Amino acid sequence: MNMKPNILICGSSRYSNTDLFSAATPAGTIPENSEDDSIWPDDEPMTKLILRSVETPVARFFEANEISDLGEDGEIPENLSMTDYVKLVEADLRSNGCLAGDAKIDVVWYRVTETAFMMESEKDFIRSAAGFPNALIVASPLFPSTRAEFRREIDVLVGLVGNRRLVLAPAASSGMSFSSLCSGTQYLVEKTKQLYLADADASDEEKKAFDAAWTEFYGDKLEEWRIDLEENLSDCIGKSAGRANFILNSPKDVSLTDLVEEGIDLLAELVNILRGNDDEEEARPGKTDLAHTAELKTNIELMIYEIAACFGRAADSCSMEIILRHSKASRLPKDAASITYAVGQVAKAVYEPGTEYSSKDLLGIYRGAMADAMEMEFRPFDEENPFGGREEDSELDEKDLEDEDESVEETDEETDDDDGTDSGDEPGGDVHEPEDELPDDCRPDYGKERGGKGRNKSKE
Repeated sequence: MNMKPNILICGSSRYSNTDLFSAATPAGTIPENSEDDSIWPDDEPMTKLILRSVETPVARFFEANEISDLGEDGEIPENLSMTDYVKLVEADLRSNGCLAGDAKIDVVWYRVTETAFMMESEKDFIRSAAGFPNALIVASPLFPSTRAEFRREIDVLVGLVGNRRLVLAPAASSGMSFSSLCSGTQYLVEKTKQLYLADADASDEEKKAFDAAWTEFYGDKLEEWRIDLEENLSDCIGKSAGRANFILNSPKDVSLTDLVEEGIDLLAELVNILRGNDDEEEARPGKTDLAHTAELKTNIELMIYEIAACFGRAADSCSMEIILRHSKASRLPKDAASITYAVGQVAKAVYEPGTEYSSKDLLGIYRGAMADAMEMEFRPFDEENPFGGREEDSELDEKDLEDEDESVEETDEETDDDDGTDSGDEPGGDVHEPEDELPDDCRPDYGKERGGKGRNKSKE
């Protein structure tokens, strides 16, 4: 048996389809346009419904024209289901000799870019994917500019299609600072392989050989995705911990009543803190700490959404509950940055595909991460002004370029990332945390020079 799945890439925009095709396959899989070396296709469609077909050692990819071409006024026809559309594609391919008589489309990738611009007919089409078992809805929001907007977009998508078949993957054309956190293309590829193997009528030996060929085909790409994932997770957690420190240093003047009226569902937790039920609180917090607690909790929730997106998955209330249940977020605002860091490590364990952890394991991860975080310092991070006070230092003076050889070692020690996070192995770890602005002499080994251990200054 020649195991080779037929994968249909479709959506309401041909350019989004090509974007996804390019992101989810090794370089050179898509023939480049001879005129401008672009991945965007300008050639004539291969058939009425299919733009082109590309056969690789492990799969046949069929890139579709816009589904909206089937309807009037650029809309997907009403009452068109995913199953009916796939049947139309299969018939079209067979009539043109591109699909054998007994062959079928094995897996569908339907690309979604933004729910705000969806017609009702497209929403109905996406909902109908439930009738086609191997249809994956691949989402890459393009326009949300804040973490809160990103979270709302994910919630809308989950409401449309559920969580089981939703995959978050990056768009090459997206310019959002946090969209790079979506490293879910690997999850899409692995999930596609699993769906195909589950349905394939083949022996264990054939499936094993197919799995090996698949891994070989995606070899370099898998390593690229792995590195990208690690960097994105580190950046996400480091910035969120730094954000916790920024929140604690921001003045607030609101009451418990104000928070409840704003719809923040933290009444029980806040009352417990007010009553001093947390043994580790040094003093009863006032109004400022109440506001901080609410904002810190929101920061943690947004971080969890981002971590899930790093793995290509959408956060939901069930997974959020599991993560927070095994974390001590109720200790906020004390050591808020460390708590945020530790919650992030638990979230990584929960969302990482192919892993299972018991409650004991998750509690152990949290406690170990807290112990590590208590020896770190997290630089305050302002989402509205992520570069802090460093803009004025962006231009080099001519004297900075002199004596280059003598300053190499010092430069290596003092270099910081432009996004306000530490470039070391640990996210945000062991960097000097300023009280107001980041001084130029901030170095990764600052804490060690002070005596080895650093604490985040959330209480200062």
